[in-house]
Amino acid sequence: MTAAVEFLSVSRHFGPVKAVDGVDLTIAEGSFFAMLGPSGSGKTTCLRLISGFEKPTGGTIRIFGEDVSNTPPHLRNVNTVFQDYALFPHMNVRDNVAYGLMVKGMGRAQRHAKAEEMLALVKLDAYGDRKPAQLSGGQRQRVALARALVNEPRVLLLDEPLGALDLKLREAMQDELKALQKRLGLTFVFVTHDQHEALSMADSLAVFNEGKIAQIGTPQDIYDRPATRFVADFVGSSNVLPPDLTRALGGPAEWASLRPEATRLSATGPVSGPVKALRYLGSGTRVVIDAHGTEIAALVPAGQPVPAEGTTTAFAFEPSALHLMGTK
Repeated sequence: MTAAVEFLSVSRHFGPVKAVDGVDLTIAEGSFFAMLGPSGSGKTTCLRLISGFEKPTGGTIRIFGEDVSNTPPHLRNVNTVFQDYALFPHMNVRDNVAYGLMVKGMGRAQRHAKAEEMLALVKLDAYGDRKPAQLSGGQRQRVALARALVNEPRVLLLDEPLGALDLKLREAMQDELKALQKRLGLTFVFVTHDQHEALSMADSLAVFNEGKIAQIGTPQDIYDRPATRFVADFVGSSNVLPPDLTRALGGPAEWASLRPEATRLSATGPVSGPVKALRYLGSGTRVVIDAHGTEIAALVPAGQPVPAEGTTTAFAFEPSALHLMGTK
């Protein structure tokens, strides 16, 4: 499969700060790729390197095989959707969408026709005459998306575009973005710090930490088989077991990851401890056990009995649920 974007030992330093530190990355054409990580991990800087808003300190960036390391943003066949949408408040929706075409010198009638086509694509074809202030947050997000798509980029960059939306609307827009990406067949590169967003939308994703990629793979690979303690702890919710506890549970003396949904309470077991906390989640209850100084969370499905805080309980799991991560 053709690579839409490639990073070859790419770095971006700001003085002594290594925002991106020797990153190698390949993003397949037509894929929905997510960059996930905490604030300051390097994911947004990588997105800016693809767009051309930042230049690499070292290494090579290729877009569809072409070295663009020193190519200015306007000469790259990419567009960016920002978290704050960056719409022009004095322009109506149609002119906002058509703005990039106007800059390119396209005639009014032609650019408005293309803008209306894009508005129909994002289900806003009746909103062309409105101003951004007359739209909801979700509608403004769609306008920003239409404005980016009207220039027909081969790669669409999305910088936490759903971060300003409330939970229900964000979930709805996740489904819409994924469906739109499949329909258009474009390469989407999506930056987020929201692990659930990345897992539910991406075909593949890279987990960033301290300017490096900690792991890259499919959502299922990263969730079920985290490569490091950082990935296990950051992506989803995992019980990270130290080597002595893993050994006490019947495994080798290695760090291990055990997901709460794979952990069940048991009357007996090699390790037990007092219940420290209960958290009702609607679909179940999260029970936190103090297991020899390590907190172990188990997810008890709704309708099943839940122990009281302070009572002692053991826990169990299927051996295949224990993912080993080495001794370091």
